[in-house]
Amino acid sequence: MNSSFQTPILLLTFNRPIHTQKVFDEIKKQKPARLFVFQDGVRAGNKTDIEKSGAVQAIFQNSIDWECELKTNFSEINLGCGQGPATGISWFFEHVDQGLIFEDDAVPAPDFFDYAAELLQKYKDVDSVKVIGSMNLNGKSYGDGSYHFSMVNRNLCAWATWKRAWSGFDYYMKDVTRKDLRRSMDFYHVTLREKDYWCDRLDEIHKDCLNNSSWDMQFIMSVWLNGGIGIFPNVNLSSNIGFDMEGTHANTDDNLAANIGLNEILPLIHPKSIKINRIADLNYHKLYFQPFEYGLKGLKRWPFRMNKKIKRFFGIKGSWIKK
Repeated sequence: MNSSFQTPILLLTFNRPIHTQKVFDEIKKQKPARLFVFQDGVRAGNKTDIEKSGAVQAIFQNSIDWECELKTNFSEINLGCGQGPATGISWFFEHVDQGLIFEDDAVPAPDFFDYAAELLQKYKDVDSVKVIGSMNLNGKSYGDGSYHFSMVNRNLCAWATWKRAWSGFDYYMKDVTRKDLRRSMDFYHVTLREKDYWCDRLDEIHKDCLNNSSWDMQFIMSVWLNGGIGIFPNVNLSSNIGFDMEGTHANTDDNLAANIGLNEILPLIHPKSIKINRIADLNYHKLYFQPFEYGLKGLKRWPFRMNKKIKRFFGIKGSWIKK
């Protein structure tokens, strides 16, 4: 019997050898039959990048001591936090139809591998299911199974998906309007506040893709525009160790998603029906995306929200009310 892990794996890397080693150590335990490594290129004139990127590449030079098809793609130019991962994932799906994807700071729980592989197989022909996630921020369980279905308003650091789902990805989303996005979100019965939040993100994508640092928001929106859903576990299956001084988006460990403990989930109990859990999605949105927009704090911010709506309606630039 072949004891290796048969589902393809992609590891997205850059210049963090310590983080990458920790994630690779967990991948290595599974002895994957097919491993893909994408590395973004060094920033121009950055000597530290050259040294650290070389250290990342060295991790894979003599560490594959099992039967494994290793494919590497080391970019010669720096693509950034948006185009880099997007390019790596697109490259991955030029070779495979489904697989697990890890960023270099997302340490997976041992159970995540078989959990993801089982669900990739179970839902491979269910076109509406687009994403299999790993993170559970608040430890709450929803529904009657080991996992619940979601509109996919979640972090994607350690996850799994299919080529068919990624095919809808559009980095720039130039042809998508606020009206298009709002209409697509009606399917998920979201609140007006959620719609406004994500339409503002769409505006930022149209402007500069959040300073060329975003790819996951575009992918999440592509799921909505195609009426897709996702799967998320009722326990936490990945720990983000990247909230430190080497982080690009956050360099402190006080983020809700930082260093969450890992759990077990196997054997899986499958939900009796495929139905989005609206409570879980709303709780996540309140917890992670807009924690200060609800309750008494949200009431205090009401004038600022109204100011934004009025300016947008009349096409006014600048600020009426100072934050």
